[in-house]
Amino acid sequence: MRVVIIGGSHAGIACAKRARKEYPGAELLLIERQNDIGFVAQSIPLFLRGDVDFLRLSSYTTIADLEQIGVKVLTSMEVTQVDVATKTLTCRDFGGMAAVGSPRGIPADARSDDDAAGTARVEPSDAPPPRYVEATLTYDKLVMATGSYPSVPRAVEDVDPNRLVVKGYRDAVRIKHFMDTARSAIVLGGGAIGVEVALAMARAGLTITILQSPPSLLDRYLDYASASAVKASIEQEGVTVHTSSLVTKIDENTDPLRRRATAFTHDGERYDADGIVYATGFKPSSALLTGQVRLDEFGAFVVDEYLRTSAPDVFAVGDCSTTLLTGVDVPTYTPHAFREGDCAAVNLRGPRRTMNRAQGTYSLNVGDKTLCVTGMTQKYAMRQGIKADLAYYRNQYVGSPDFYEMWVVYELGTHRLLGMQVRGTAKEIAAYVDIMSLAIERGLTIEDVEYTDFYFKHGFRNPASFTQIFADLIRAQDP
Repeated sequence: MRVVIIGGSHAGIACAKRARKEYPGAELLLIERQNDIGFVAQSIPLFLRGDVDFLRLSSYTTIADLEQIGVKVLTSMEVTQVDVATKTLTCRDFGGMAAVGSPRGIPADARSDDDAAGTARVEPSDAPPPRYVEATLTYDKLVMATGSYPSVPRAVEDVDPNRLVVKGYRDAVRIKHFMDTARSAIVLGGGAIGVEVALAMARAGLTITILQSPPSLLDRYLDYASASAVKASIEQEGVTVHTSSLVTKIDENTDPLRRRATAFTHDGERYDADGIVYATGFKPSSALLTGQVRLDEFGAFVVDEYLRTSAPDVFAVGDCSTTLLTGVDVPTYTPHAFREGDCAAVNLRGPRRTMNRAQGTYSLNVGDKTLCVTGMTQKYAMRQGIKADLAYYRNQYVGSPDFYEMWVVYELGTHRLLGMQVRGTAKEIAAYVDIMSLAIERGLTIEDVEYTDFYFKHGFRNPASFTQIFADLIRAQDP
C-alpha cells in the first residue's frame, strides 16, 4: 500500500507518524512544497515579542526524524494536479534534481515520459526562474493535509507578495524587519492572531490600531462580556481598538523600503500607518480537488467522522477540512490538525476509529494573561436554537494579584454545559478548559461534575472547585 500525504505541517506529520505504526509494510510518501516541514505558526507572536529562539521553535519535527522511521519526505515539490479517478498526482520537483537532471528520491514509477526539466512561473525577482522536473505519482491512499492560506479583505484587489500576512516563516521574518524600522501599524482583524500580533508590536514600541469589522474582539470565541474584558486589557497596553469598522478601501505602498498605508472604513474614517498587518483569517487550500470532491461554503473538504472525503481512498485533515462539532449537526470549518491527522491514519485501510467531536478548545497569550476557550458562546448557542445563559465568577489568590475570571455557558432548564471562556494569570486556567471540553463532549450537566474529585484549591480566596462554584451560581440563576 502506498500512502501519499500532501502537506508537511502538523496534520500531515501526525498522519505519517501514526501510519508508520499502523502499517509497518506500507510505503509512505510525504510531499511538501516548502523546503522544510513542521513549521509552528503559533510561535510567530512569541518570536515577534522576542521571547523565544525562533529557529528552535520553527519546527518540532525534522525530515531526518521522519525518514528514520521509514517515511520518504519530498520537500520543494509542488503537486499541481490530482486525478482521483486514476489515483495519480502530477508534481513539480523544484529542489531535487541531480546534476544530470534526474529527480531526487522520487519513486521509480514517478518519472514523467520525457523527464524534461521545465521552467516554473516567473517570480518577482531578478534571479532566473527556478527549474523543475515533472513527475507523476500513483497512490493507493491519499491524505490531503494542504493547510490554508491567508485571507485578505475584499478591499484588497490585487495579489502582492510583499503584504504583511501572518502564516509562515518568511512572513514572520518580514514582519520582524518591518517592526525594526516602523513607528506605527494597522492590524486588520481582531481575532486570535490579530490580538496576539498587535500586542507583540505594541510592546516593541509601535503605535498600533486594530480595525475589526465585527462588533467585538475575538468575536468567534467570546461573548460580549469576556470580549469587553479583553479589549480593556489590551487598550491598557496602548493598543487602539476600533470594532464595527469595516474596511472598504486600502491605499498601500508595500515596498519594504518605503512602506506606507491608509485604510478607509465604511463610516468615513481614515487611518494612516507605516504598514498594515493582515490578520483577517485563513481559507482552506483545496484547489487541487475542486470539482472532484464535496466542499463546504468556505471551500474546505467535507469529511465524515472517519476523515474521509466524498472520493474513495481520499482523506483530508487539518486546516483544509471540516470538523464535526459537539451540538452542531453540519460539518464546520474549525480546524484541529494534529489529532485529525492521527485519526485519519488509523482509518486508511478501513473505518476503524471515529473522530471525537470537537469543542473548539484554544489557548491564547493576551499580554501577560492567558485566555482559554472551549465550546459554544452564548450567542452561537442561541443561533443554533438552544436556550442558553451565562454564569460569571472571578477568583483570586490570597496575598497575590493572580486571578481567573470565568464565564460558563449552559442550557437553560437542563444545566447542560455548552461552553467556557476563562482569562487570567492563575496557572490552573488551561486545566480548567480541558476539563470543560471533556464535560461538553460527554453532554454533562454542571451537576454531573459538581462533586468530581479535583485537588483542593488551596491558595484561592474561594478554595472550592470551579465546578462547585458554578453549580451554585447556575442553580441560583436558573432554579
